[in-house]
Amino acid sequence: MACSLKDELLCSICLSIYQDPVSLGCEHYFCRRCITEHWVRQEAQGARDCPECRRTFAEPALAPSLKLANIVERYSAFPLDAILNARRAARPCQAHDKVKLFCLTDRALLCFFCDEPALHEQHQVTGIDDAFEELQPIYTPPEAS
Repeated sequence: MACSLKDELLCSICLSIYQDPVSLGCEHYFCRRCITEHWVRQEAQGARDCPECRRTFAEPALAPSLKLANIVERYSAFPLDAILNARRAARPCQAHDKVKLFCLTDRALLCFFCDEPALHEQHQVTGIDDAFEELQPIYTPPEAS
């Protein structure tokens, strides 16, 4: 069963999107702060373990995961969830029917009536359904065979 990209970017300790992700020798990833605090709580035991697989480390080395940090940054910069939520709920504008447009340039939902058309004149604007269809394959991992 495939899970969403967002699910893949969640720290199993804090259940939030990784902040300063690091990997352990067992190749599990955590927020640097989360794993450090986890190990501080284990200090009396002398050995530290991985919260995922329970492998113990006498002197664990935290390896920064720049690739994962870049993926998190790209994911966080693009509001695919906002497009999906607007598409599902047809999130209404405060003054009008519902939001139907998405500016790919600004990565923002637009109300046809409220937003100044001149502000988005040179931008790539599309319907939220089209934006979702175009962007979903980029931000959703393929299903495993």
